[in-house]
Amino acid sequence: MPLYSFVCTVCGVHFDERRSFADADDPATCPNGHKNVHRQFSVPTIVFKGSGWYSTDHPKGNTRKGS
Repeated sequence: MPLYSFVCTVCGVHFDERRSFADADDPATCPNGHKNVHRQFSVPTIVFKGSGWYSTDHPKGNTRKGS
């Protein structure tokens, strides 16, 4: 499940909640009990799996001809 970030406009506290995609637009409640909360947009976490992302996975030297 994705992690969503929120900020309370009353007390200014920042908090995160794990929610399913179906519940993403449901209203959130501040840990201090306030109802006036806005969702913040954040950078998604990207995880690369498999080979091809390390310098040791590719041969060294120029493999292109003509340049």
